[in-house]
Amino acid sequence: MSALYRRIPFMINGLAAATLTLALAGCQTPSNQPNTQIPADPANIASADRQSAIRLLNDARQLASPEKDRVQLQAAAILYTLGDNATVRQAASSIDAEQLTDTEYAKYAQVYGGALAADDEFFTALDLVSAPRLEQSWFQIPAETALPLRNLRADLWSLMGDIDSGIAERQRIAPLALDDQTIAANNDGLWQLLTQLPSRELRVRAEESLDPKMRAWYELALLGRDTQADISSQLTALSRWRQQWPSHTAVSHPPQALQLLEQLATQRAQNVALLLPLSGPLGSAGRAIRDGFMAAYYSALDAGAPTPQVQVYDTGLDQPFEEIYQTAVNNGAQAIVGPLDKGKVANLLATEKLPVPTLALNYAEVSGEQGRLTPDLVQFGLAIEDEARQVARQAYRQGHRQAMILAPESSWGQRGLEAFTEEWNALGGSITESRNYRDNTNFSQLVSDALLISESKNRERELRSKLAAPLKFTPRRRGDVDMLFVLAQPQQARQIKPMLSFFYAGELPVFSTSQVFAGNVDRQRDRDINGVRFTAMPWLFEDDNQTKQNIVKQAAPAPAFARLYALGADAFRLYPRLPMLRQFPEQQVYGLTGALSLTADGRIVREQIWAKIDRGAPVPITKNDSGGTVSPDGSVRID
Repeated sequence: MSALYRRIPFMINGLAAATLTLALAGCQTPSNQPNTQIPADPANIASADRQSAIRLLNDARQLASPEKDRVQLQAAAILYTLGDNATVRQAASSIDAEQLTDTEYAKYAQVYGGALAADDEFFTALDLVSAPRLEQSWFQIPAETALPLRNLRADLWSLMGDIDSGIAERQRIAPLALDDQTIAANNDGLWQLLTQLPSRELRVRAEESLDPKMRAWYELALLGRDTQADISSQLTALSRWRQQWPSHTAVSHPPQALQLLEQLATQRAQNVALLLPLSGPLGSAGRAIRDGFMAAYYSALDAGAPTPQVQVYDTGLDQPFEEIYQTAVNNGAQAIVGPLDKGKVANLLATEKLPVPTLALNYAEVSGEQGRLTPDLVQFGLAIEDEARQVARQAYRQGHRQAMILAPESSWGQRGLEAFTEEWNALGGSITESRNYRDNTNFSQLVSDALLISESKNRERELRSKLAAPLKFTPRRRGDVDMLFVLAQPQQARQIKPMLSFFYAGELPVFSTSQVFAGNVDRQRDRDINGVRFTAMPWLFEDDNQTKQNIVKQAAPAPAFARLYALGADAFRLYPRLPMLRQFPEQQVYGLTGALSLTADGRIVREQIWAKIDRGAPVPITKNDSGGTVSPDGSVRID
């Protein structure tokens, strides 16, 4: 199973496999062979199942359709429950699906589609599980057969970034989910989809929804997505929501993240120390983070929520950081937020055990031996690496395999380039071309050379020299690239993107990171980057957020510093939720900087929302936006 597939909580687990196996058991074709029944002894069931599957495949060779296809389907289903995707694909690919009944076809789509998805062939899998034949026959398919297939469909749409289709499928699953485990799993899946939507979008949908159940879901997701509330405020809002919707499924089977709120409320630190550089080279950054942290603090205070005592220490002074840290501990700090300096974070990382839980606001750059990773330290920052890896995963999910990269020679550009390259190669993609540039680069020449336009023109000259007749010739860009990853600030992106159209590559999908948008809507200038898809901080679309409103009103931060204010605000919301993230690594905290999760080595990873430039302004993406059609051989055809 691929690394990309493991990142997504697909319903291809014991529950789905058991459901599928039971469904198949009810319609198995009797065999003339006496030993084709699967033994019931749990100790030997895995090997026995494999033997049974192989016997069924051998039996199928002697049969004619449709009996042959049904027996092959039985074998493929058994192998699927064992995780043998390669053999599943081999068996399923030779099935004549036209010979199957509608119910059998649903099982075939779930088994074959699940195996394809496990090998990252998401487009092919989605085409299979959303085939028109299924749409016309759902009413004939038993619930126990439809359920695992619909779960797979919902997960694939979620994976592909088609939030709306995923939500609709989760709604269809709800009446099929009858036992507690299935209901809870579907509610968790729907919660994960809804909380990816910006708060503004959730609010609009809650107001406009004609379905009371979905209106309740939108309101609940808005409660969970609220980036200005502390735990107590969320608990109060959750209590009011439950009183308003007492019979809702999320009351009896609440999403896992909400179940942890009451536990977290009893574990909050009452004294917090904020260790940031308020003077020196990093003083301006430190002050922005401090003000963002305190803006979130005062938003919670204004809402009547319990708030800790906060003491701020200046780490930009000449005093050794270790002494400042110990002073904070001696003064009663039960949690520490900071430092910001990478070197100071590295020192904490090398410490065997810290006296209090600490949320560092940067990532250490340590080569070689890192020392012991203490469970009391979590690193959180605005790493470009997170965004670059997210771009790689999204582009790969959307069927792209041959990437071209344009990156600045700056430190952040090279870090993003390395992170994308590492992730892209691990997924199985290939990098056809990678070029660096500087601020004074001739971008016309850069794009022309990267697309091999000069080689096309050379071929034209050669043809003209050999042919006496007039020649009509249009230069072509290279054909071994199906997407472009651009690491760029707005001023560079506005020069690069138009050059793609000029050099016959206007249809090439362009992905970027949040740096591509300046932070202020400028339709006139940003028309030049129309169509660029990029990872965006939720801050960009959270105009109704009280903390953001306070920050904008008081500080009116420049876009570069807005990111630091958002980091500070998220730090306030994140530190009391760290126990939840440690206990349930699959959970996320939805902040102004992104959806935040915790890795095993104590690093916060940000998953930002997807946006694109449309008519010179950024808009969030909630539907599948692959930019092309994937052909059967896996290549992308641009429509």
